[in-house]
Amino acid sequence: MSSDAKEETTVLGLSVGDKAILFAGIPALGALFGLCLPWVAERVSEVRWLPGGGPLRLIAAHQGFWTTAGLCALGLLLGLCFGAYAVHVSLRVVLTDSSLRAVRAGRERCIARSQVETVFLDDKQLVVLDRESRQLLREPTETRRADMARAFSAHGYPWVKGDPYAGLYHRWVPDSPDLPPAVNALLKARQIALEKKAEQETAELRDEVERLGYVVRDRSKRQYWRPLVRS
Repeated sequence: MSSDAKEETTVLGLSVGDKAILFAGIPALGALFGLCLPWVAERVSEVRWLPGGGPLRLIAAHQGFWTTAGLCALGLLLGLCFGAYAVHVSLRVVLTDSSLRAVRAGRERCIARSQVETVFLDDKQLVVLDRESRQLLREPTETRRADMARAFSAHGYPWVKGDPYAGLYHRWVPDSPDLPPAVNALLKARQIALEKKAEQETAELRDEVERLGYVVRDRSKRQYWRPLVRS
């Protein structure tokens, strides 16, 4: 936690230990794998009947210092790329008493404290609701629940232990008679995006559904909906 001349700020996201694993541990394992690969390739090359052993036999046929060094460097580079990607897709939340800023996968959302009615973790997703129970934010997070609760509470946000509207959700089925045709159409398109793992499209369609007065959440690629609850 740090402070400046105006507001105290708390940053939630990957811990120092998580980043050490991503940018030191995993690249080191990648380099070690590259170091061991020629030895593995040599053993595999002796097993003639093994299917798919072509690339390993190629490595075995070109063993030497530069081959091993190149494989180590490649393993290290792949590990660093994985670490950079993991940081890119992880949620980072910057909290002050007056606002929160959430950044993930190149997308940023700023929310004023005055808009926030409820904050909670739904499974491993951080959810921020407004006074009409609209989802201002729903993003996966790696931050521990206790750390999240402590930080939001310290800045005066209304943190609760679970979704206060959990009992209002219904599983969506195509052409549900309980929903307007426009909402069914959006949920049908969203189901396709969900199965394709098109995350940005899924989020955009979720916002479209909310504009029509309904909230949607996902469980194992199944959609559940509820109406907005206006105070």
